[in-house]
Amino acid sequence: ENNYPSFINEFMYYVLGIKNLSKGYIETTIHTIMQFLTFLNEMKYSNRYTDINKMTLNDIRGVINSDIINFIYFLSENNYEEATISLKTKQLKLFFEYLYNIKHNIFKEPFKTIKTISNKYEKIPNYLSYAEAKKLQDVYSNSSNKYDIRDNAIIHLFLHCGLRRAELINLKINDLKFDNNTFTILGKGNKERTGYLDSSTKDAISKYLSIRDEFKPIKKYEQYLFISRNLEPLRPESVRKLIKKAYSKIDLDTKKYSTHTLRHTCATLLYRNGTHIKTIQELLGHSTIEVTKIYTHTYDPKVEKTMYEHPLAKYKMSDAMEYCVA
Repeated sequence: ENNYPSFINEFMYYVLGIKNLSKGYIETTIHTIMQFLTFLNEMKYSNRYTDINKMTLNDIRGVINSDIINFIYFLSENNYEEATISLKTKQLKLFFEYLYNIKHNIFKEPFKTIKTISNKYEKIPNYLSYAEAKKLQDVYSNSSNKYDIRDNAIIHLFLHCGLRRAELINLKINDLKFDNNTFTILGKGNKERTGYLDSSTKDAISKYLSIRDEFKPIKKYEQYLFISRNLEPLRPESVRKLIKKAYSKIDLDTKKYSTHTLRHTCATLLYRNGTHIKTIQELLGHSTIEVTKIYTHTYDPKVEKTMYEHPLAKYKMSDAMEYCVA
């Protein structure tokens, strides 16, 4: 006798009696389902359950396509073989088809467009995994060195706000509006957009501003937020080197990853967190978004809420490998 939720036991009887699947395949399928429920409990439901077997059909009804994709990412990031990921995906699909078509326990089928999404997922540019991004974000968190404190703020802006390198270099102190946790970004073609500061990024910038006077910039460059060792705004090569240095500190491949990788990482983490793709395009200032008139301050509560709940600011994920039961 087991303590599985009743809907899993009913599924087990169905695949054993009706589908006539082997006992071994059924066991691995149940293991996959329980692994997925464990993943959901932490990543979607913030550890609502201390016992996964207490999860209910209402929790399953809340599953959407991005939850499945997140799980596929999780398996990939934890070095599961392609064949294993494919098998687990098929097993989960069988489970959800049973709940939707046979039992009518759920009202939508989250696997309906999974193939299309998977194809898109395979084409995503280089990005850091959640664990790698978290390590990079924390690389200078305890340093008192003024350059490390500066670089910590830079890394946060790249990871949390998805800035282009030129946008970061051109940031001015008066672009920051701490009273409403926003800042102004001047993008390609002098197109202005609004960025949003979550608490983690705001803290990193505030810490940098508290010691920025130590950089003593040349008078004509005083308005620039980030100052180099030459007492002037950072140059593109300087940014490239400081990011490469941070990558090296956490043993990331500096040939594989670039500064722009952090922009891809921001977008990927937001997408995986369920953010609508059009919202991400607006946040990143992509050309497909309706052009914002120069110097126009835009405000979108949906966008603001999204950035304040950025995955790197919100999640307190324990070691992902705990899900990988042998």
